[in-house]
Amino acid sequence: LSSMQAVLTKLAFLLLLSKEAACQCDTGISVNKTHTWNNGYLAKLFLDQSWLTQQTADWKLTITFCNEVGQFKVWSADIVNPATNNKYVNNVSMVEIMNMCWNSILYPCQDLELAFMVRFPEGISDEFTSDYDIVSVTESVTYNDGSSGNHTYCQLNPDPWSCSTTAKTTTPPTTTTTTTTTTTTKPRPRGKE
Repeated sequence: LSSMQAVLTKLAFLLLLSKEAACQCDTGISVNKTHTWNNGYLAKLFLDQSWLTQQTADWKLTITFCNEVGQFKVWSADIVNPATNNKYVNNVSMVEIMNMCWNSILYPCQDLELAFMVRFPEGISDEFTSDYDIVSVTESVTYNDGSSGNHTYCQLNPDPWSCSTTAKTTTPPTTTTTTTTTTTTKPRPRGKE
């Protein structure tokens, strides 16, 4: 029952995201997979910053994946949700990252470029799957004057139904063994009464 609830929740989220993306999102996003292998990929995320009204003091990205990834790793940002002291988190379908001390300033004339790595969940080994791609990114910024802004980028894959919700569930095979034991007993000899 819980796996069915997870599938239904994911579908409802994708429908809501699809409706929201169709109404108020930017297509200034691209992901370039620079290296793929059967258990994951390295990529660069590019976000067009022309929506900014001025330079930023800091920024945060909320990245949502098609399905739960086995591991997400980033080098030029800090992972803030889920909380970790590492440059990676495991078993996430959404992650929040924020700038480091040296890359907090963004300008409207640039792209935000961010290298990252995704490892697929254990048991998945399909180099060409898109089941663990980014579905959406929301950027939140604080401007130099203290005001703030938010921006949602469209889904990279225009069809939310192409994200397979069964991709993340792998069930190992089980074996059932039945043992039958037959016991034969000798009849008791009849004694004298």
